[in-house]
Amino acid sequence: MNQTEPINPPVEYEDEINLLDLLMVIVKRKKMIACIVGCVFVLSIIISLLLTRMYTATATILPPSESNSSLSGLVSQTEGALGGLAGGLFGQTSNAELYVGMLKSRAVADMLNERFDLKKLWDREYLENIYDTLADQSRIETSAKTKIITISYEDKDPQMAADMANAYVEALDRLNRKLNITEGQRKREFLEKRLKDVKEDLKKSESELRQFQEKNKLITIDDQAKVTIEGAAKIKGEIIAAQTELEVLMQFGTERQNEAVMLKSKIEELQKQLARIETGDKDDTQNNLFIPVRELPSLGMELADRIREAKVQEKVFELITSQYELAKIEEAKDVNTIQVLDKAVPPELRSSPKRALIVLLSSFTAFFMAVFLAFFLEFVERLKTEDPERYLQIKNGLISDDKLDELKAFFRRLPVKKQK
Repeated sequence: MNQTEPINPPVEYEDEINLLDLLMVIVKRKKMIACIVGCVFVLSIIISLLLTRMYTATATILPPSESNSSLSGLVSQTEGALGGLAGGLFGQTSNAELYVGMLKSRAVADMLNERFDLKKLWDREYLENIYDTLADQSRIETSAKTKIITISYEDKDPQMAADMANAYVEALDRLNRKLNITEGQRKREFLEKRLKDVKEDLKKSESELRQFQEKNKLITIDDQAKVTIEGAAKIKGEIIAAQTELEVLMQFGTERQNEAVMLKSKIEELQKQLARIETGDKDDTQNNLFIPVRELPSLGMELADRIREAKVQEKVFELITSQYELAKIEEAKDVNTIQVLDKAVPPELRSSPKRALIVLLSSFTAFFMAVFLAFFLEFVERLKTEDPERYLQIKNGLISDDKLDELKAFFRRLPVKKQK
């Protein structure tokens, strides 16, 4: 009868982690952990002391007002079509995001480069390098609630940091004024041409009216016909004013499409009202006071047309003249367009490096890495004792024989100090 040899059961490892065992591993290799953490602690202190001190200066500006003109309050009080056209010319709104975009633009960066000669100061070869450095050292933000714009600049020189932050504000003001003047000039030139045409039309209509009256010995018309003429002239003037406003809006306010649609609807409604006055509408009780123009006698109707045309041109001339004067004032004004809440001042305290934070983060990271290394070494040590075969498999998988021989040869070549 053959006796079977006892078979060694495979080594079983506990899946559960004992907290006490973990603490024992840390205690067992506490010197190694302390050494690693201590070295990293000292090294992080040295590095933090060697880092260049940086200072951050901050300037704050108020968000742009709802209108881009100081005349908007006066213009908004103007009645009728005059106020509508004025709003179209000077009521274009802006927002804080627009200023932020302008501050981050190349136009502002070029102004800063020209003022401080940054290419030479920073020893940069290309303008793109200047743009990148400015973007890295500046931070431009806007508050979600108050819309106040914050401009921060970081530099190793506190005075330079303050000068650059304030220079951003001044560059924004210069750029904003330049854009406003350019737009104001375009509006002024447009209205100047329009005013010249209207003046010629007014002279022509007045001359034709006078000649017609002299030829036909007609001086005036009855009161009811006069009401009709004045009513039609008023509506025709509003139509021309609205059309002028629409034309200006399409040229200088392309982003305000909703207002353009409303103006078109307004023009259509005014044209319907004018048609009811000129042709008459029996079902329209509102305009019963008006005698339809077509019902006037032939000479009276022609006289009414000429009087109405003269009054229309007179109203349009008055409107365009007022707008032309406003445009000239807007173009000529030279005032600050940016409201500065706080100017940047040279900071006394550094903003970076944050030495305490660097040391703490480095030390905590080193501690966790050292603990991980301790557990890894403990795992390798236990595996070598309890399961040599598996240890060799892992070892051979990580380090081949050729690599191991090279390492051994390397360490043999190292000089060893002999003890006396």
